[in-house]
Amino acid sequence: MQQPAQSLPDSNRAAQLPPRRLTSDELMQGERRIVIEHGDARYTLLVTRNDKLILVK
Repeated sequence: MQQPAQSLPDSNRAAQLPPRRLTSDELMQGERRIVIEHGDARYTLLVTRNDKLILVK
């Protein structure tokens, strides 16, 4: 039997919510390259000449 959502721990409740959505335009804000910091690592998100996204560490 499944518990109601309000009694689930925060981690389980978050897993049931739909993921937040952003357009690439919202994320990039007119830039062709941004750096994303995640913990101690840095990632670069690039928009290519063919309008594709590439994420590199």
